[in-house]
Amino acid sequence: MDTENGTSSDKHSQGESSKQPIYKPTVEAYNQWAATYDHDGNFLIALDSLMMDEIIPYLFDVLPQAPKLIELGCGTGRNTVRLQSVPGARIWALDNSHGMLEIAMGRCRSMRESLPDPNKAESQEFALRDILSFHENESSWYPMKNADAIISTLVLEHIPLDQFFMVCSKLLRPGGHLLCTNMHSDMGAISQAGFVDPVTGSKVRPLSYAHTVQEFLTYASTWDFTLLWGPVERKVETSDLVELGDRGRKWVGINAWFGVILKRVG
Repeated sequence: MDTENGTSSDKHSQGESSKQPIYKPTVEAYNQWAATYDHDGNFLIALDSLMMDEIIPYLFDVLPQAPKLIELGCGTGRNTVRLQSVPGARIWALDNSHGMLEIAMGRCRSMRESLPDPNKAESQEFALRDILSFHENESSWYPMKNADAIISTLVLEHIPLDQFFMVCSKLLRPGGHLLCTNMHSDMGAISQAGFVDPVTGSKVRPLSYAHTVQEFLTYASTWDFTLLWGPVERKVETSDLVELGDRGRKWVGINAWFGVILKRVG
């Protein structure tokens, strides 16, 4: 459930449209988006990938041997492939969009086949799960519980903070770690997830929240999480445009991303 962004004045969503946006339920929007998601020049995804190169080694350094790992909102598997090289890892990649999951499965299968046995995860499971309906279907989450770490990147925009931390607390063992990245609220105040439907030319948007870093940290503390790394707040710099593309230009000087690693102490 990574995020693309678009408002009526926002020109870094897929293409441009003068039509009024269409708001859809998150699952429906991402199922529709899946076919073009990896190819529409989303600069925030590129920024997140750039920052994940920096942040994920800190998480890997604190993992036990053969860890149990969950990715909440794996999308098309952009970061799931990074987990394939954790020796002995048992990976659960979860998303509420079957369209996204199908792409993730193909992508990770190819990655897994390319790795020698001693240097790859022991197992990987892909499953449809919706954080927002956790209480209604909690029994289906039992196999994922007592995880050593959760990774959730550019997902939080679509989830109330209390619900997010409740689910993470249920799934993580005490002492487990949570790596979380999200659109910065400075960007979220003027933009949100969305894409242009290539058939109708209309912008399609799911429900979004512009959580601030301080709100995030307050909820983290309430749910007995402490900081291990960060928070890092990342502005878009002119020098980033080589990697992010020209659609990031209008965001130069604006905080677009934040990331943390937390430890569950409760």
